[in-house]
Amino acid sequence: MDGTDKIYLIGELAAATGVTVRTLQHYDNIGLLPTSGRTDGGRRYYTKEDMLCLEQIIFYKSLGFSLQEIRDKVVKRPKLSQIEQILHEQEVVLYRKIEDAHASLASIAAFRTAISVGNYPSWQLLTDFIRTLRNSNLLDWGQYTFDDAQKEMLGNHFAQKEAFDFYHTWRAIALKAVTLAMSGVAPEDPTAQELAQAWWKMVLEVTKGDDERIHALAQIQEDRASWPEGDRELMDASQSFIDLSVKHYLKSRPKDSKEYSSLKRKYDRSLIHSEEIR
Repeated sequence: MDGTDKIYLIGELAAATGVTVRTLQHYDNIGLLPTSGRTDGGRRYYTKEDMLCLEQIIFYKSLGFSLQEIRDKVVKRPKLSQIEQILHEQEVVLYRKIEDAHASLASIAAFRTAISVGNYPSWQLLTDFIRTLRNSNLLDWGQYTFDDAQKEMLGNHFAQKEAFDFYHTWRAIALKAVTLAMSGVAPEDPTAQELAQAWWKMVLEVTKGDDERIHALAQIQEDRASWPEGDRELMDASQSFIDLSVKHYLKSRPKDSKEYSSLKRKYDRSLIHSEEIR
C-alpha cells in the first residue's frame, strides 16, 4: 500500500458510516467486506476503496437486499458509468416498491368503495386485484412502442412525477370501476357518477382537451394487446362500466350548451365503447 493512502481503523470507519464495529467484523468474517489488512499492532484497517464498497452495501441493504444478493452487486473501483448503472438499478427497485404500495392502496380504496354501496368485500378478490396490479407497473411501459403523436402527447405533457401520478390515478379509478361493476352498481348510481366525473377529469387533464391528444390517447387504448399484462387485464375488466358511466355522466349535462356538444364529441373520440353503448 502507498504510504500516502488514507486508511481507516475499524472504529473510524464505523463512526464515519454509521455502521457498528460488530457489523463490520461480521462483513469481514463472511467475506462481504474483507479488511485490507492489519496494522503492525494487529488492528484491522480499511481503505477509501473499502469505504466506497461499504457505501454500496449500506444502500443495497436499505433497499431490502439480502447480504448474499448484495455480495453479487458490489463493484470495487467502479467507473462513473458503473456508478450510473448502479444508481439506475437502485432507482428501479425503489420505484417498484412504491408501485407495489400504490397497488395495495388502490385495492383498499376500491374495497372501501364496495363497502360504501353496502357490499361485503371478498378478500380473495382483493388478493387477486393486488396480484394483477403487481403484474404491471409504469416501468414496464418502456417496452411499449409509441407512435410519434403519442410520444408528442406524453413526452411534452408529462414530467416523471406527472406520469407517475397519472398512471396511478388511472389504475385506482379502473380498479374502483371493476369493484362497482362486480357489486351490481348501476352506471347511473351516484357512486358510479362520481367515478365517471373523476375519469373524465383525468382524460381532459392528460389531453388538455386537445382533439389530437385525445385521438392519440384513444389509439393507445385500442392497442391494448400490446400493453403490460396486468394493466391490460384491468382495462379489459373495467372499460365497459367506465364507458357506460361516463356516457350517462355526459348525457346528464345540459344538452343545449356548447359544453355538452364539445364534451360529447371528445368523449366519442376518446373511449372505446362497449357493444351496449354502440
